[in-house]
Amino acid sequence: MSAAAGRRLSGSGAVASGAPIRFVFEGQPVEALEGETIAAALTAAGHVALRETGQGRETRGLYCGMGACQDCLVEIEGRGAQRACMTKVAPGLDIRRHAAARAGLAPLGLRPEADRPVETCDIAIVGAGPAALSAALRLAEAGRSVILLDERAEPGGQYFKPLAPSHRFAAGTGDRQFARGQALVESVRRAGAIIRSGQMVWHGTVSAEGRPELGIIAPDGAYVLSAEAVLLATGAYERPHHVPGWTLPGVMTAGAGQTLARAYRVSPGQRVLVAGNGPLNWQVALEIARGGGKVVALLEAARPSHPGNLAAIAGMARAAPGLALAGLGMRAQLLAAGIKLHESTMVTRLEGRDQLEAVIAVDAQGRELAFEADAACLGYGFTPAVELLRQLGAAVDVDAATGYPVPRRDGDGRTSLPKIFIAGDGGGIGGSEAALAQGEIAAATMLASLSAKAPDPSSARSHLAKAQAFQRSLWQVFAPALPTPAPTRETMICRCEGIAAGAILDLKAEGVDDLGSLKRRTRLGMGRCQGRYCAGAALKLLRDDLGACVEADLFAPQAPARPVPAIVLATEKAEWGGHREVPLDRIPRGAHVADPLPAHCDLLVIGAGITGASTALFAARDGADVLVIDRSPPNSQASGGNAGSLHVQLLSWDFGKKAMAGGSPAQRTLPLQRDSVALWKDLEHELNSDFEIVTTGGLMVAENEEQGAFLRDKAAAERACGIDTEVIGRNELATLAPAVSERMLVAAYCAAEGKINPLKGTPAIVAAAEAAGARFASGHQVVAIAPEGEHYRVTTGAGASILARRVVIASGGWSRQLGAMLGVDLPISGAPLQMLVTEPTRPILKQLIAHADRHLTMKQATNGNLIIGGAWTAGRNPETGYSKVLRTSIEGNLWVAERTVPAMAGLHLLRSWAAMNINIDGAPLLGPLPGHPRVFVAATANGYTLGPMMGKLTAALATGRDPGRAIDYFTLARFS
Repeated sequence: MSAAAGRRLSGSGAVASGAPIRFVFEGQPVEALEGETIAAALTAAGHVALRETGQGRETRGLYCGMGACQDCLVEIEGRGAQRACMTKVAPGLDIRRHAAARAGLAPLGLRPEADRPVETCDIAIVGAGPAALSAALRLAEAGRSVILLDERAEPGGQYFKPLAPSHRFAAGTGDRQFARGQALVESVRRAGAIIRSGQMVWHGTVSAEGRPELGIIAPDGAYVLSAEAVLLATGAYERPHHVPGWTLPGVMTAGAGQTLARAYRVSPGQRVLVAGNGPLNWQVALEIARGGGKVVALLEAARPSHPGNLAAIAGMARAAPGLALAGLGMRAQLLAAGIKLHESTMVTRLEGRDQLEAVIAVDAQGRELAFEADAACLGYGFTPAVELLRQLGAAVDVDAATGYPVPRRDGDGRTSLPKIFIAGDGGGIGGSEAALAQGEIAAATMLASLSAKAPDPSSARSHLAKAQAFQRSLWQVFAPALPTPAPTRETMICRCEGIAAGAILDLKAEGVDDLGSLKRRTRLGMGRCQGRYCAGAALKLLRDDLGACVEADLFAPQAPARPVPAIVLATEKAEWGGHREVPLDRIPRGAHVADPLPAHCDLLVIGAGITGASTALFAARDGADVLVIDRSPPNSQASGGNAGSLHVQLLSWDFGKKAMAGGSPAQRTLPLQRDSVALWKDLEHELNSDFEIVTTGGLMVAENEEQGAFLRDKAAAERACGIDTEVIGRNELATLAPAVSERMLVAAYCAAEGKINPLKGTPAIVAAAEAAGARFASGHQVVAIAPEGEHYRVTTGAGASILARRVVIASGGWSRQLGAMLGVDLPISGAPLQMLVTEPTRPILKQLIAHADRHLTMKQATNGNLIIGGAWTAGRNPETGYSKVLRTSIEGNLWVAERTVPAMAGLHLLRSWAAMNINIDGAPLLGPLPGHPRVFVAATANGYTLGPMMGKLTAALATGRDPGRAIDYFTLARFS
């Protein structure tokens, strides 16, 4: 029997209806059915290893089956990063495994837009499952204009997912679940609601006028949908079971297995094991077996047959007799299907070389069981999909059991935002019946909020109460009888970046207890799934008690919500010179627990970014007793959010008509920047560390004569400051940087420019400072600074205080508030900026790239990601004080990047981030505060480039030594 013949399912009344087609995978012909996904066709043919990770050439396969994990990526006709589970087959396709080394070789065939269309409606609903459909029906019946947006090819969600176009039901066959979903979809359409399938919402925000706005990727491009109100019915995704081997090809979620078997009539393997807890796994096993697939075992972590469950079973029967009876009948159906059920049994590891070969489990008696299997469907619980909810700014809490976010919503579907509502499993797992009722209730609430006549939701409330009572009893029956296995040191936690539990535990031993620091130290959560499958497990490893965790302990919400083709978002936007400032009246929350403070110290540094850490390093080496305090762990704010450019030449807004203060402050700073880059290199060598410093030069490109003249004037000004910059022509530019667009005619080249990895640089400086005797304490937001004799009393919001003989203010954009505590107005402001990161690709950019008249900085990281910035402004959440990315800045930044480096047209945007930058006048601020000769300020808008030099100079000033160079211009005197 061929692999394909052994994996195609029959039975259940479904018959193939799609025309047979053929495509090629890794040079081998594959038979498929028109209308099925590439993932289904490859699984049917026995091809389960899809994506190459680049980490020892490991492979990954279909895992979530719903487009969230990004592990089933393939390359289609030379275009990388295509999700096999979401992409339909077509005749003659040439498909290969996705590999980072080949990503971006072929453009996606799209062009950037000159403008982004904006559409309006009354109600936008994200999702098309039970909650979304029931809400849409009631809203449309009330006369409201309703648009449902769903990423899947057909509406129905995970529960009502229809039979794929590749199959049909024979006359008189089919099941009630299919029929019920189809009938609901048809009713919604008849009522006038618009269902748009195959559309991904990648961004959400609330406009200044209070209208929710959704950024959407459609098959033919992108647009923005503005609505009076938004209902999020985004459902949930399955939590991973972090045991050794869970990333092997052939291991997938129960939902992915069900999609293959139910929608596409394909068995996940020839020998399938289903494991987890709950009735979904039982249904998956039955659907595979009924179609003729081989289910070697069903491992149930609970003990539903225990006599102690009788009361809960009775509760299920009272709440929903039909569902309870159907559930009780499943046990007999398993027996009839020949499926061996093992209760109180938990998977502990999965084994195989290139794909799954065996599943190892343990039962309640501690006995180890082994099963031969080439596919395992694991269903150990769900997590609400809250990515869009968090982007919009609605509040969430942290589930103390799992470490994952859970939305705050009331019984009517309201969130913490007045025009954002939620229904279904996206607000907390409750099952399909609860979702249907919640959709109706949320619709009534939304109509009332819009001053419209709302239907009476009392019947839906009664239905919801019964459904919730049923669920409570159900999960008493299916409560796991065994604890989830603790990850071994070798257990993979972050499948995207290859981070094992041991690396997390080692950092925990060093004192790391927050996800942000862990992410910056390991790259955990920076991959394609954006932390969906690792964040909760990592937080549980870092924190012994999650009960006190709040939203600030989670990763920041990501945009885009899924990786998207960068070119689809690229749109020309108006630009400006310099940085846009924002008020800093709300201080972001810092570390979870405040570290203890000593009673006194010699030198207190406020701020644990690169400037503060460098000050501590050099001062401690000079024998000073140094303590560094911060509300957050070291490198958490602007320094940790820096993209790592080492600037030596002026940026376009630092010279000419765009420059602050005529450009003189920025020009005077250039020698400091040059010497600081040299200091960075010296420290890298001295500390025997790898900061990933590369100085292959910087290119500022120009595309017309006016911009070329600007570059020539700028280069002359830089040479007058001792900076070696030359203007080169088109031929030399093409030789140095062939990836730069042919429209770029000349460039200013500065050989001293380059890049560094701030995620490696700052931790090494912190470690060196600690080795020299400096101490660091996080969790301390300074609330008062006051003279006390020959010292200063510094008080923090954690209820602690410390006496310091000397103080250094190195708090970046928040330095102004600290100066005000001593009656000094520091001319320092906060300017939030954002950065973009594409998927990794082959080496295409050696130099740091900037544009002569556009906001752009661009470089390629060591791991292949393109990092894109250029002072595009970010926003600020007024409730939390944290910076947040702006859709318009993402679109405009990508437009300039693609215009400058056309290879961007073939890459996907993975993520973005925002951090608070410093704005002064183009030059740093050093020296003592007026009236306070023992309090020093150290601030600069070119913070990372200047970090070690600022620290060295400030340490000298604070310890009474000669800084070794003239710094009078960089003191507060220039503002008097």
